[in-house]
Amino acid sequence: MTIVDFIRLILKHIVLLITVPILLGVLVILLTMKPSFEYSSETLLYTGLATGSSIEMDKTFNYQATNSAFDNLINIIKSRETQEEVAIRLLALHLMLPEANPKYISEDLFKKFQKKIPKRLYNYVAKEDVSSDIQKNIIGIDDKLFPDQIDRNKYEKTVENLTALMKSSNDNYVYELLNYDEDDHYSLKAISSLSAQRINSSDLIKLSYTVNDPGICQQTLAIYNTVCIKNYKNIKENRSDAVVKYFQNELKKARVELKNAEDKLLEFNKSSKIINYYEQSKAVAVVKEDMDVDYKKNIAELAGLNAGIRRLEKKLEIQEIIQEKNNLILDKKKQLGDLNYRLALIKAENQSSYSSESSNKITQLENETQKLNEEIKQGIDQLYSYQNSIDGLPVSKLLPDWMNNVVESENLKAKLSVLKKQNNDFEETYARYAPAGANMKRLEREISVAEQGYLEILHGLNLAKLKLQDSELSSDLKPIDVPYYPVSPNPTKRAILIIAAAFLGGILTLGIIFVMEYFDDSLKNSHIASKKIGFLSLGMVPKIVIDPGSYNLNFIKNRLIEIVTQNIFQFFGSEENTNKTKIIVVFSTQKLEGKTVTAGNIAKTFKKEGKKVLLLNYKQEQITAKEQGKSPILNKILGYPDPRIAVDDAFLADVSNYLSPSEHDYYDLNNDFFNAKNHIDILNGINIRLKNNLDFIIIEIPAIIYSNYPTELMVNADLNILVCRANRTWSTADKSAIRNLKEACGEKINIIVNGVNINEVESMLGDLPRRRSKFRKKIKALFKFQFLSKNQI
Repeated sequence: MTIVDFIRLILKHIVLLITVPILLGVLVILLTMKPSFEYSSETLLYTGLATGSSIEMDKTFNYQATNSAFDNLINIIKSRETQEEVAIRLLALHLMLPEANPKYISEDLFKKFQKKIPKRLYNYVAKEDVSSDIQKNIIGIDDKLFPDQIDRNKYEKTVENLTALMKSSNDNYVYELLNYDEDDHYSLKAISSLSAQRINSSDLIKLSYTVNDPGICQQTLAIYNTVCIKNYKNIKENRSDAVVKYFQNELKKARVELKNAEDKLLEFNKSSKIINYYEQSKAVAVVKEDMDVDYKKNIAELAGLNAGIRRLEKKLEIQEIIQEKNNLILDKKKQLGDLNYRLALIKAENQSSYSSESSNKITQLENETQKLNEEIKQGIDQLYSYQNSIDGLPVSKLLPDWMNNVVESENLKAKLSVLKKQNNDFEETYARYAPAGANMKRLEREISVAEQGYLEILHGLNLAKLKLQDSELSSDLKPIDVPYYPVSPNPTKRAILIIAAAFLGGILTLGIIFVMEYFDDSLKNSHIASKKIGFLSLGMVPKIVIDPGSYNLNFIKNRLIEIVTQNIFQFFGSEENTNKTKIIVVFSTQKLEGKTVTAGNIAKTFKKEGKKVLLLNYKQEQITAKEQGKSPILNKILGYPDPRIAVDDAFLADVSNYLSPSEHDYYDLNNDFFNAKNHIDILNGINIRLKNNLDFIIIEIPAIIYSNYPTELMVNADLNILVCRANRTWSTADKSAIRNLKEACGEKINIIVNGVNINEVESMLGDLPRRRSKFRKKIKALFKFQFLSKNQI
């Protein structure tokens, strides 16, 4: 869609696009003749959550925690419990008012309030003096806003009564008043319209409320202030107080566990007779080590003495051996004397008479003598060793030493027996001290663990108390600006609603027009029809209406028919100059497509151009032209052109008005027609004198969806013209009906679009001839971006 098409579409529906917004604007004006005025008030609460002071000196700013704190506060403000309490307190305030007071409720609303409130509800209003305990729970409204004629104690008691009534069941009046959305002042829906928001990144929260009464607006905000401050403080303090109580209970348990562990250690020390285990065990260990050293030293000394005694005793035991050795030496000395005597005798004999036998005997005796000498020498050496100590002392001198060693050995044995007994006593002491140390370690660990737990819990308790004090400081919300009494109502949105209704009406209407145009699947013109149907287009025929506007319809329709005939001539090409008669079959898929009018005007144009033509149509009931009805009133109102057909136009006249009897005739729909193979088979069944020099024979056949048709006739024809209306869609039935013909006839089938809107003709004729002002021409050129082009050279 081009800009020109867009502007043309808007201009076509310009009256509708203007009328609908005006009607909607007038409707909004009528509906808002008596507007309901609303009043707004607001108040500021200082929270101190972001920049307020804190007991925790090392507390750092946490952006996420601060945002969470503000979210929690706003959610508490908007919570159902807060809204219920605000609604009940407002209801109690109005119930206790003796008369209307504009500061709290207007006179009109107070009368309506008294009418709708049942009488039994006044029984819950406190009449008598109530207990002074209520004084502790009074939060009420600010003294500057609270009415003087209402006792605060009675007011709190009334609130308590109404709250109990609401919670008693779900069908009492107070519960229904709060939970139904009908009431504008006491319902939770009305109360929830209060707005709570943080002001930028500050510590301030702004509460704003809008309602149809200034007094109710101010009092609702005042009550909201006090209720949300109380609820927030209770939640903060109760949460921190619960933590403190938890640590206090845990501290008591830890103290008991620590005392039990210390008592166990005390009883163990008493039973084990331990004053100072580490010093005592150290002293025992030192004495035990000295005793072990002394004991081992004495054992070593005793072993040395025993070894000396055994050696001395061994020396003393060889006296008999010495005597035997002396006797043995004497015997060997005697044998040596005998051998020396015999040797001397043999040598003497040998000197006088030498013989080899005596010589051998001397040698043998000498060897024996030498051997005895050596044995006597060894005996004397052994005897000397036996008679003297290693140091060369005589054995007789060793006896006093032996006596001294024996006495010393006995002394050491006595000493060692005493040391052994003491060692056994220390072993018993060690056996008692060894498990005592392990038990003391275990008991001391228990005491240490209990003490550490006690200290940690004590530290947590101190932190919780510190947090409690910090929460008490941070939960103390303070109202900076008390709710003010709104004197003037809020500006109404009537003008905005009127403008919005008119704007939305125009946009919605324009949107509907665009949607209808976008989803319009009709054939519209020859270009679109050629794409949808799949055949080449010979042209199109305009819709003949009574009021074509400023267009020259006569020129347009005649020129379009001329273009159609010119395209037919071009279709036949060089064969146009031959004497062969051209057979043209005009058909359609649906009824009332305009075949007769199209074929007749083509024949009339051929005749004007000097062609000899014959138009054949099938016999059918003549459709008499209907009388022209009245112009639609709605079209006139909305500025649309008259859509009625100009039945008296010459373009729609019967063919008998412009064709002679020899130029047109009718045939019957019979077997001869259905079996016709060419135009001659049809001409044989009619009474007309044939001319051999005809240029064109135009044969119109019925709608092919609703009637059979001679296929061979259409195959053998020179041109088949499919006529279709521009204001309809090309359906599946049309596609099915034309499918076989498309395969048989191929390019012989061309289309003519009938009843085309005049605006669609521009695709073929360009700018249509009409009366245009210079300004309009300039505007059109502007929207076509033809700034430098001109219509003439």
